[in-house]
Amino acid sequence: FSAGVMGTMKLLLNLRDVKKSLPNLSGRLGQMVRTNSEALLGSVARKSDINYSQGVAISSIYNYDEITRVEPVRYPDGSSLMRFLAAPLIDTDVNVPVRILKFFGWAVTHPIDFAKALLLPGWAHNVTILLVMQHADNRMRFRMGRSIFTLFRTGMVAEEEPGYKIHAQVKGSHALTRDFARRTNGVSLGSIGENLLGLPTTAHILGGAPIGKDACEGVVNENFEVHNYKGMYIIDGSIMPANPGVNPSLTITALAEYAMSLVPAKPGYEIKKLEFSEPLI
Repeated sequence: FSAGVMGTMKLLLNLRDVKKSLPNLSGRLGQMVRTNSEALLGSVARKSDINYSQGVAISSIYNYDEITRVEPVRYPDGSSLMRFLAAPLIDTDVNVPVRILKFFGWAVTHPIDFAKALLLPGWAHNVTILLVMQHADNRMRFRMGRSIFTLFRTGMVAEEEPGYKIHAQVKGSHALTRDFARRTNGVSLGSIGENLLGLPTTAHILGGAPIGKDACEGVVNENFEVHNYKGMYIIDGSIMPANPGVNPSLTITALAEYAMSLVPAKPGYEIKKLEFSEPLI
């Protein structure tokens, strides 16, 4: 199974709890899900004299403090669809109705900034997304259930894991974003999920298939083979055991290569070397 955390968890929970075709999957399935302690923030420059869309999407990383890393992210000019996830940067220490009132208050008192950030063309040209990540631990869990987000039909829902709390606002991220916006003469941005609804936002959801010595302790063993189902493997972000605090793609790739290296070759199978008539460039 390698459908990303959301795809793999939804599929396996459905097969265990709804279809009943994999009833012996561990009861730990869907637990220890993490968000990489992450936030998607940013800044839209008020002037268009600098094209922030030029260059490699992610070319640097900044250590803000001992647990926080920040990646400035570029979007190609014309790729402005992300603006519909954006919202003015509002601290989440007040309830949702107050945050919504602050949003409308900001729109009325800062009409030019509002238009620049959420209405006028050239958003990708002027924006820098700040991907803030921490290796601080946080956890939630997935299960099959009903909620307003599933339109009250049976689907995968998230809930808090006892003893852990995932905060919508990553500590220190708003101060960092406001400082960046000030230095670039920009408008500070958060996301609709975080700033208006108080929901954590992540680009790197992780976990849900914890590693354990048996099905009581985890979903997969140390080789990422599913307990009680020999020959079945989970190899994607679901097997990540912690928040790395950086983009996890290379770590997931390394884990996948490790798992594949432990799968025995088919008896009699011989790996043949490819031969080319001309050198590859």
